[in-house]
Amino acid sequence: MRNREIERELFIDLINHQLKDHGVTYDDVKDNPQWYMEYKTTQEKEKKFIKHITETVVNTLGLSTVQAEKEAHWFILQWGLTVTPTSETAPKKTSKKKTSSKK
Repeated sequence: MRNREIERELFIDLINHQLKDHGVTYDDVKDNPQWYMEYKTTQEKEKKFIKHITETVVNTLGLSTVQAEKEAHWFILQWGLTVTPTSETAPKKTSKKKTSSKK
């Protein structure tokens, strides 16, 4: 199998892995250029997915762990699902007090 074919299969496998919690596959989303914005994930799941990508890339492409981690982060930048903020990462809401000025 040619390198290009291996990389394409790996790409589709990673997309499918990422989407499995949503009950859809690459075939379901491939015609929607904004699909990765429509499905959400958590920071915890994204971290686990990065670990999965790294391990899969090492085993499939034979890259070093450092190289595979870089590839994982590039994958997330390009194709990663939108991460929903958790209470720890959500911006803090501050109450805005209206001050009245007397003239």
